[in-house]
Amino acid sequence: MNGSFKIPLLLCLLGVSVSCSSRSTKKIDRPIVLPATGMIHENITGFTDKDISYALYIPGPSPATAVQDKDKTGAPPVKSLLPVMVLFDPHGSGLLPVRKYRELADRYQIILVGSNNAKNGLSIPEINGILSSVMKEITVYPIDTARIYVSGFSGGSRVAAIAAGTYPCIKGVIGCGAGLPGGAPSVGRKFDYFGIAGTADFNMFEMLRLDEEMTRAGIRHFITTFPGPHAWPPCEVMEEGFGWITLNAMRDGNLGKNNDMITGIMAGFDTRIKGYIHQNHLLAAANACREAIQFASGLVPAGKFEKQLESIKQEPFYAKQVGYRETIMKKEMEEQDVLEKSLLSKDLGWWKTRVALMDSRNMKGKNPEDTLMNARLKAFLSLYCYSLASAVMLHHEYSDAEKTIAVYEVADPPNPEPNYMRAIILAGRSEDDRAMKQLQVALVKGFTDKQRMNDQPEFQPLKSSPAWFDLLKTMK
Repeated sequence: MNGSFKIPLLLCLLGVSVSCSSRSTKKIDRPIVLPATGMIHENITGFTDKDISYALYIPGPSPATAVQDKDKTGAPPVKSLLPVMVLFDPHGSGLLPVRKYRELADRYQIILVGSNNAKNGLSIPEINGILSSVMKEITVYPIDTARIYVSGFSGGSRVAAIAAGTYPCIKGVIGCGAGLPGGAPSVGRKFDYFGIAGTADFNMFEMLRLDEEMTRAGIRHFITTFPGPHAWPPCEVMEEGFGWITLNAMRDGNLGKNNDMITGIMAGFDTRIKGYIHQNHLLAAANACREAIQFASGLVPAGKFEKQLESIKQEPFYAKQVGYRETIMKKEMEEQDVLEKSLLSKDLGWWKTRVALMDSRNMKGKNPEDTLMNARLKAFLSLYCYSLASAVMLHHEYSDAEKTIAVYEVADPPNPEPNYMRAIILAGRSEDDRAMKQLQVALVKGFTDKQRMNDQPEFQPLKSSPAWFDLLKTMK
């Protein structure tokens, strides 16, 4: 997803909706035996649309509601309606987030559906079709239609926002590593939004800017960060999003108030804030106070956290950290512009020097914000190289592609994609031996997409080679 289209435009183009005003399970013409609870189902073909597939996890009954009787599958039947969260991965790996957040699904009693169809690079009509099918499919399950959520990472986060902007039944979004398509939120369709970005994520400032935009739009939201790169957040960070949507359900009267859960969440904030203050991470401490205040709103008193926030804001070092963050933000935008303009104009020697300056080993004695900025710039450069190389290869501009791929490899040495792309170009020139060597390097670096290799048009002549079969045998 390139994020260039706006939600209001999509609403006109998609022209679809789902009614979710009542808590009911949709009936279909044939009997359905639901997958067993308490286990991950890696790849389910759609009951309502055979063209979609997804990973699924339905938590078993919580200890308070467990029943002893079992159906013919041997699994305890689900007696009550559960909230559902549809997850969108940028590479179409629905299993990845379902497996990653299974523990949270058990703790918060929420069904996880990980789409295997939605991924980066799809057109608006393709996204439209996938979302329409997924929204029909989830009604097969015992879902609480007052508590339908979506989440995604990177391009998948933008797909999740598109879904929420299109379907009124979607109550909230947990967006990870990317904001909304088109930037500003739609004021016509409001949905709860919890944003998460790593401090080394090149989209971090995009996410942070959502705070002001969503405040103006009157959207209930919170944006938080964690120490990490552009990736699905760790389970303990994602739990903040699960906790937030659950407390919102209590606030809205869609879930009974659970005082033990609320107390536990607020105690966790207290511990985190004290830790940040002890480490002199006042920006993080202030943000945790703001998050605690919002989590407590309408449920428990937040005076303690309000006082802590005011105390932190009076600290001179807090003002210094805020000022330096703003300086870094401006510098980073300028550096991104330089990297974009230099990609095809500078030689490889210049790039090796430039990338070396971003290395954390050259940041000794610098402000930690500088180290994080350079990590974000390297990640930005890697993605920009991938995007440009893909575009120029599509138009058979192989000279520009080769130069971009060379910079890509310098910027992101462990990434197998530059070698895979180089193999495509070499195979297209009938340089089969060199193409195979690049594929071997890609596999050593961790390339595992056997289907993509088999479908690559340029690799068709390689399939008669014994080396090709040997290569496939080494892939998992």
